[in-house]
Amino acid sequence: MCGTHSSAQMPPFAKISLRAFFLGAAMSLALIGPASAGTDCVLGSKAAPAELIAACSAIIDQTANAAPDRSMALVARADANARTSGGLSQALRDLDRAIALDGKNAKAWRVRGDLLREAGGDLNRAAADLTKAIELDPKDAESYELRGVVYTNQRRLDRALADYDQAIKLKPDDAQAWSDRGVAYYLSGDNEKAIRNFDEALRLEPDRARTYTNRGAAYKKLGQLDKAVADDGEAIRLDPKVPEYYDNRGLTHAAMGEYDKAIADYDQAIRREQRANFLTNRGDSYQFKGELGAALSDYEAALKLDPNFAKAYNNRAVLYKKMGERRKALADYEMALKLDPGNENAANGRRSMIGEIAKFGAEPPRALNAEAGNRPSFDCATAKREVEKVICADPQLGVLDRQIAETYERVLRISKGRSAGDLRKTQRAFLTTRNASFGRPGYDLKKIMQDRLQRLNALES
Repeated sequence: MCGTHSSAQMPPFAKISLRAFFLGAAMSLALIGPASAGTDCVLGSKAAPAELIAACSAIIDQTANAAPDRSMALVARADANARTSGGLSQALRDLDRAIALDGKNAKAWRVRGDLLREAGGDLNRAAADLTKAIELDPKDAESYELRGVVYTNQRRLDRALADYDQAIKLKPDDAQAWSDRGVAYYLSGDNEKAIRNFDEALRLEPDRARTYTNRGAAYKKLGQLDKAVADDGEAIRLDPKVPEYYDNRGLTHAAMGEYDKAIADYDQAIRREQRANFLTNRGDSYQFKGELGAALSDYEAALKLDPNFAKAYNNRAVLYKKMGERRKALADYEMALKLDPGNENAANGRRSMIGEIAKFGAEPPRALNAEAGNRPSFDCATAKREVEKVICADPQLGVLDRQIAETYERVLRISKGRSAGDLRKTQRAFLTTRNASFGRPGYDLKKIMQDRLQRLNALES
């Protein structure tokens, strides 16, 4: 559920995808009957798919068997085929045959509707199949729950909530229905009701990792970031192999301004799976820290994985703007808008960049960015202060110093009157405090420089 939950205090960065909502429901068991010596043809059987397919085929191939029995065997075989690599098409063919043999087989309609949803195909057809299943068996809670999932994916949230209500009425202990209803409330903006539903799902089944991360997203929307971090941590503890859980916790750490922790979580997510949104999110945290080179590398890696990821273009445009690369920033904003015409952040950024280019030109204010490498804004050969020598010796601090000086100069050029005077005072105060405080216990030079760059970037934006 959680992947783009951006804070109001953050710039227009990409944060989220629906991949982490984890909607889904388990199929109920339906006994078909004994088929072979070793395995029974049972829907939802734990037997290996190959064994189950063989057992069900023995019933299906006996044309003397009653049509309803063969129809139910086809449903069980479809379930087994769906669990094999590339078996979805065969599963759907089995379900078509099951319905042709017995049009009143509610389970066949239900399973076909759910497989159509999982296949990402025609959701309207999936909803129609589940509606038919409900007509045939109006007391089947699972059909309501599954149709609610389809409606949720279609953003028909009122209908989804009505189906979840009915599923829970018929089966109050269905943790999946409580959890999925929580997702629907989250998407509708009612985070308090979402949390209450997630609470009940976890009371019924305390080991539901996905429900923890979904509840964490709702807590984050309410500004309860400590609870969000705790829930994402519990999801990771329960299922440490899922990369989205690390990404979700990273987003919350970023919202708290804890960028090093966020980056560590994104590292874990990326280690498990390379995804464009994971790399973009990590790039955002590097950008907030003022490590612009690392941010740029992540955005470029994200776009290499997915050249149509609009949010990476938008966020790289923000980075290029900070670097004074106005032509590149404008090109990225325009690409983001081409891919996502409704992106207001990109539209606003494009307008702002067109204005800046008209006023200052398209190129960086000077060639220092391209030629200075890791050198700071001052001449290291004449550096006398200890803090300056340390900056000269550390490439990251050198880049930070140069970025601070360049951004200060750009902001000063667009400042007038009292605001320009105030800016000069704050810059002098920053340098004076830096020189006087360096070397004292607890003084973090890198963090102080990153904070100054962030403030200057905020003024420029």
